[in-house]
Amino acid sequence: MAIILTFAFAFGSAMYAFDNKYLLIAVIFLFYFFIQKLIYLHRKHKFLHQTIIQHHGKKIRVKALLDSGNSLVDPISKIPVSIISLPLFLEMFPDISADKILLHELDDCVLGGHYINCQTVNGKGQMFVFSPDKFQINGTTVQSLLGVSTQNFCNQKYDAILNINLGGIL
Repeated sequence: MAIILTFAFAFGSAMYAFDNKYLLIAVIFLFYFFIQKLIYLHRKHKFLHQTIIQHHGKKIRVKALLDSGNSLVDPISKIPVSIISLPLFLEMFPDISADKILLHELDDCVLGGHYINCQTVNGKGQMFVFSPDKFQINGTTVQSLLGVSTQNFCNQKYDAILNINLGGIL
């Protein structure tokens, strides 16, 4: 309703300023699309969060997406699982090869982690999860395991997907 009132106020007197009604209609449509783009950008950035992952002395800053589709919980510890991209994992642990993750050959003793069963967009699978030393979202330390996605988040503006259960903490 507020948008309609703003629109009416902004363009109510514009009808008298424009002699050409087609030009007025074009300006109204441009204004409408501009406002829609601003609303879209606001909603999009509302779910992106600055995240810091610390593990074995390494500190990495990433953007993370709070995703309602990620409600994965570790069946053993009952802790929410946030997901990081494979390239980010390999950046954190350059001594671990991508083949170990992709072929599910990473030993459970590595990083104190283990594999869990999960349902993804591509079907059922297994995901390696581990506990970071410290996990901060917008400066708030949260308890979350990190799962390694074998899918790349390419062309996205984030490297991690936050668990929706962490949304109440933010």
